[in-house]
Amino acid sequence: MSVTENAGVSYEDCSIYVDAADSSTVIAWLKERLGPGEEGRGLVVGPLRVSGVCNDYSTGRKAHPFEFLEWPTVLECEAPAGVEPGAVVAAVTAVLETLWCRGWKAVAACDFEDELPARGGGERYPLPSASGGLPHTRTGRWRSLLVRSGKRKRKSV
Repeated sequence: MSVTENAGVSYEDCSIYVDAADSSTVIAWLKERLGPGEEGRGLVVGPLRVSGVCNDYSTGRKAHPFEFLEWPTVLECEAPAGVEPGAVVAAVTAVLETLWCRGWKAVAACDFEDELPARGGGERYPLPSASGGLPHTRTGRWRSLLVRSGKRKRKSV
């Protein structure tokens, strides 16, 4: 088993959906708070290289707070092979908490979201149940949507 896997969990990538209109604004704001990164529009947080892209699944309208797959910005977080899982979790946690402190809605979609605060943000924005009862998380729903639609399509900005 590789160091970047824990019982079949990959720590090499994570997508963070952000309800913000412009990914370059989000990246610039994160750079101011989390330190300088590499050249260009990406930034580095711990072992992660973070880049912002426009979400092609965004409809252009104000997305419902529970429908994070329609939020306009996606931060792609990539860690090199061999990085300790704890370092990756800590870096993604730093990005999420920084976004939440700013007031942006943000949800992480990754194999290890259960190890992140608020289950990667899923507990902050739970889907209401169809029966009107207690809310449930969307993990199964977003995975089925992404799998059903094939490879996630996004364009870099």
